[in-house]
Amino acid sequence: MDQLEQLKQQWTASDGSYPKYSAGQLTGFIAKRSSSIVKWLFYIALIEFGIFGLLTILMYDTESQQHSKEIAGELFYYGSFVLHYVVIMGFIYLFYKNYKNIDAEQPTRSLMKNILKTRRTMKWYIWYNLGYIMIFTVALSILMLLNDPSITKMTEELHVKNMTTFNVAFVGIAVAIAAVMCGVFYLVYSLIYGILLRRLNKNYEELKKMEV
Repeated sequence: MDQLEQLKQQWTASDGSYPKYSAGQLTGFIAKRSSSIVKWLFYIALIEFGIFGLLTILMYDTESQQHSKEIAGELFYYGSFVLHYVVIMGFIYLFYKNYKNIDAEQPTRSLMKNILKTRRTMKWYIWYNLGYIMIFTVALSILMLLNDPSITKMTEELHVKNMTTFNVAFVGIAVAIAAVMCGVFYLVYSLIYGILLRRLNKNYEELKKMEV
């Protein structure tokens, strides 16, 4: 049982053997716990940004990276990565702002509003990342069909007669691969961020009960 649960029992005890805590004091305890959770959401997102940034640097100028750049074109390849990292930095700023907005001294309704805002921001962050994986993979597969000489060579070796069917099947496989990748990332996000979000939701429900 955590400290907040113990304090709640003490607050509601009627035998006078425990010190009494006001609703405002309990709100302060919840605010501190919520602030700690949001801080960890910010730290984890920052670590995630650092890991993927490092991987991007390590993969720079490798054979696979050069091949992808030739297929997609430098404008699309670098432009999509720059846009992606700018958006991620925007989310990290929002996480930091949400962390700073949670204050033990603020009214209960303001605290509840900030908790909901944090949950929405995190959900948008998760869905943005999954959407980026899907869109980038599908776009790259289409560019491969248009620009990759090895695809043209493969269709000639296989004596493909119906290119429309081949193209649809190729993009369909790319979508399936992207869906599997999204599923894996969703499970990871659910494990890492989901635990903290459930705790944050529990804090919201506690505040909701106190408001009633």
